[in-house]
Amino acid sequence: MYLDQRTKKFLKVFALLAFVFVLTGCGQNLDSNGHLLADRAINASTPWSLDAGFFDFILTIPIAKGILFISDTLGNVAWGVVGMTIFINLLILPIMIKSTVSTQKMQMLQPEMEKIQRKYAGRKDQASQMRQSAEIQALYKKHDVSMMSSFTTFLTLPIMLAMWQGVQRIELLYDSTLFGLSLGLTPMSQITSGHWQYIVIVAIVGITQYLAIEINNIMLKRNPRYKVSKQQQSMKTMNIVMTVMIVWFALSMPTAMSLYWITTSIVTIIRTIYIQIYHIEKKREK
Repeated sequence: MYLDQRTKKFLKVFALLAFVFVLTGCGQNLDSNGHLLADRAINASTPWSLDAGFFDFILTIPIAKGILFISDTLGNVAWGVVGMTIFINLLILPIMIKSTVSTQKMQMLQPEMEKIQRKYAGRKDQASQMRQSAEIQALYKKHDVSMMSSFTTFLTLPIMLAMWQGVQRIELLYDSTLFGLSLGLTPMSQITSGHWQYIVIVAIVGITQYLAIEINNIMLKRNPRYKVSKQQQSMKTMNIVMTVMIVWFALSMPTAMSLYWITTSIVTIIRTIYIQIYHIEKKREK
């Protein structure tokens, strides 16, 4: 069934995310005591060269240098992380507009999708599966829905990994604080040591992340043609799983990364509201 395939794809993407984070674990950049390795440190004098590796050259070093540049201007590496996150989100805004519009259209079509699925329920032969697929494709074509929209997850994944690497490797970070929080230490290590104030920033990560996921469903309800589909009901559990995963990452990474998650979530909420009003509702009115 199509719904099952989407669910499996969703799980695979986030399993891949977790797997990549494990593979690129803290041991690459930090020693056993949690100190930054000298040959992995990035500072203002670090050369921007292909010798560092393709991924570092394309994404990690430019992001880290951008954070340092903004930090010099605003006076704290924390604001460098926030500023660079906003800048990256502005860069990918045109892609995200197309993706969000297509996603909204797909969700509005879910009741019709479920009709097609019920029509072919229990029919596992190849001919029936091909006809079902053809009807789904025809439905998408009729409403100008792009299947490529789902691939934006793979666009944001390398950027997120580069941001994580860049933040963790900034030498200045390990001597910086914000509101009494050490940006280079992980919230997990500090909470287990009795520094309960780190719970606050992790809680903010969880709340903003969940709202960033749910905002699309909230905005969907503004459409008078909106009907809750079985898929949207099942996605509630997925949204909770996603939020828990992000909270776990926030606990396990330097506190500065929590600023990245929070900023990204806030930008996502604002972006979704903007797209809904100016790229969906106003076009529908016309």
